[in-house]
Amino acid sequence: MRKTVFISLLLLLSIPSYGQVNEYILQAGDVISITVVEHPEFSGRHKIRPDGRINYPVIGEVDAATTTPAQLVKIMQGKLASYVNNPVVSISIESYYANKIYIIGNVRKTGEYNIYEPIDILKAIAMSGGLQKSRGSDLKIIRSDGAIIDIARNELWGSGTTREMNQFMLYPGDTMFVPDSFSIPWGLISTILGIVNLTLTITLRIDRMSQ
Repeated sequence: MRKTVFISLLLLLSIPSYGQVNEYILQAGDVISITVVEHPEFSGRHKIRPDGRINYPVIGEVDAATTTPAQLVKIMQGKLASYVNNPVVSISIESYYANKIYIIGNVRKTGEYNIYEPIDILKAIAMSGGLQKSRGSDLKIIRSDGAIIDIARNELWGSGTTREMNQFMLYPGDTMFVPDSFSIPWGLISTILGIVNLTLTITLRIDRMSQ
């Protein structure tokens, strides 16, 4: 059993990065760097304004928010085609406007953590010092828009139903909640049963004495 879990963990860690499958979606406040090969006049850093746009040289206003870097690359290539022959464009994120995630619940160190790219749940658990208990209920991801995603433990460790990769990713503004497992208060129950048994014993003795 331990060998199977260990192999599953190795397989998970051998995956380069979920971020390569699901790119971050740009939002207002992010700072991006746009590079056009051999055309420094069209290259530079831009901060996405609250209206979701950037002001680009010659072209003017460009909608950048709600797109991925890959999508914005295609948009910029299309807009630059009139000025540059076969433009080669690359876009990188210099800084995130909301670059924090929040980890609460059954972990050793709860709190807010800075991230500089989307990270998977296993890295977030390691970042927070690991789980306090080896057993527990399913994890929850609360997205910055309020959406809640439930993830079963067996899915996390590579077995069970397969989900889209982005289900296991944390993005800036997200919260990871690890609920404590439901534990039966055996000590309290034992005390109550002891009191009940004692009461029944006293009652039976009184009944016998009264006969």
